[in-house]
Amino acid sequence: MIRSARRIRLTAFLPLLLLGAAQAQSGATAVTAVRTAGVYPAAAAPGETAWIFGLKGVAPEGNLNVGGQATGYRLDPASGWLAFQVPKAAAGGPQTLTLRGAPQNLRLNVLTVPPGTDALIYVRPDAAKTVQAEYTRRLQTLSETCAKSCPAEVQTVLKRLSAQPSPALTPVTAPVKGQSVTPGLAARVTAPTLAARAPLVNLATLKAANLPQLLNPAARAPTAPTDSICSALAGTVPTAGLPLGQVLTLLELIFAGDLQTDPTRVGWPNQGRGTRNWPNLPQPGDPPYAKTPPADVLGRLLNLKSGSGKGVTIHVLDTASATEDTFTYSGQYYNVPFTDRPHHGRAIGEIAQAVAPGAAVQYRQVCDKDGTCSTLKTVQALCAVAAEARRGGRHVVNLSVGGPNPTRGLELALREVAALGVPTAASYGNRDDCAGLVAGDRCNHYPADWTRAFDFGPAVNLASRSLRPTMLLSVAGWDIAGQQLATYNRGVGNPGVLTEPPSVQAPGEFWLGAYPYFGTSFAAPVVSGVLANWMSCQPGVPLLPLITTPGQAPIAASVVNACP
Repeated sequence: MIRSARRIRLTAFLPLLLLGAAQAQSGATAVTAVRTAGVYPAAAAPGETAWIFGLKGVAPEGNLNVGGQATGYRLDPASGWLAFQVPKAAAGGPQTLTLRGAPQNLRLNVLTVPPGTDALIYVRPDAAKTVQAEYTRRLQTLSETCAKSCPAEVQTVLKRLSAQPSPALTPVTAPVKGQSVTPGLAARVTAPTLAARAPLVNLATLKAANLPQLLNPAARAPTAPTDSICSALAGTVPTAGLPLGQVLTLLELIFAGDLQTDPTRVGWPNQGRGTRNWPNLPQPGDPPYAKTPPADVLGRLLNLKSGSGKGVTIHVLDTASATEDTFTYSGQYYNVPFTDRPHHGRAIGEIAQAVAPGAAVQYRQVCDKDGTCSTLKTVQALCAVAAEARRGGRHVVNLSVGGPNPTRGLELALREVAALGVPTAASYGNRDDCAGLVAGDRCNHYPADWTRAFDFGPAVNLASRSLRPTMLLSVAGWDIAGQQLATYNRGVGNPGVLTEPPSVQAPGEFWLGAYPYFGTSFAAPVVSGVLANWMSCQPGVPLLPLITTPGQAPIAASVVNACP
């Protein structure tokens, strides 16, 4: 699991909290040092309480920042932890916590999921019986250990969670055996694993008085399991009004590397929501290339000749099913207002096929008509792509959905397909995603922000830059009128807000029928089509650098037209 997920190894830090509580003194004027400082829980929603533990020489009350948002903190006398409320306006995803006297590596994953979102768990197959048999007992044991030394809020969550039955578990996918990958397509990406097994946690260790033994997971060499996210068992734990972040954190703690968690929601379709904004350009007038077919627009802008994509399947993971797409959207494009514009996923498939007309497009519905996307359905769809890749053929994934929270299942499933030579084009995220944020906030968007973690192969020197190809392309929108980075991209017009850069640009404004489709959602399928064209006659995936020179096509014609 790469560290960009911003998750702290839970077997280390909650026992550390308990040890810190034993050393805390009621009414102390400063926080006693324990060892390394940390945050509990690893994730929390705006308005919920979180805590920092393990600090020394810090005033018992004051202010701290979550990203760029200020909030007050106070010492919890029972535990010695510093309690703070996540600001209502906190930016979503991993945010830095800054507090005078605290280390600079404190992070909190600010959950931006709909109220009532439940916890999704992935369980190693060989641990399924243990999880179901010991689920209640481990929670009760931790509750007993925590009874006198944890904040009252944590004790309440443990008691209520332990009163629930163990979750039912079902396979994420059926096992796939005896299949092969088309030669020459694999990208030599490190094979994925569900997680390196942490030191085992059981009833005895949860009750142990010698808690420092649990503070150093490196003391026991972890074993790397061979099973993947696609061989895991999945289940849902109802939050029933409990803080989702605490539920996720506590479940991972009591089962260590045998169980991992995610919110059940992964994000939403990623397009420009609301009126198209032009802060640095004249007021909107007539839209460019109005009602012009996408293939014609791309012929003019990218010098697209006659794409093929023959023999390649583009998998569109989105709102679309094979027969219908009930998602609708209203807004304004230039001077054209529109209401109830149909489709999202189907539009993406049509744009991809305009670039690569010989490619097959397979729709996999992972989002509902209300625009919320399921974590489990997305993982299952990627595992289905992996199963097809093992049978053979050439495949590309298009993900024009996402959100600010890094989800483990999504990352691991993307690594599953990447290891089989299947690239993914992911939308970079739009300016709307950063609305209301302030300097110091990080505007996250996953999976796009994992792009550099999917680099592979030797570096290529290009225009004085050292670049490596990636199996996960973060696609920003390229303005088809101004021929430069579009103003609807994430981070544009948000001074001081921190964002990861995209890996490539592509035109992201098209007309399909009588409706305009614009945003990074619709730039991603251009790259999906380019990848399909390339893979129909070339090995591996092309190097697609980020070209930012105004007026210069964002993708080289030699890549767009790679096949004769």
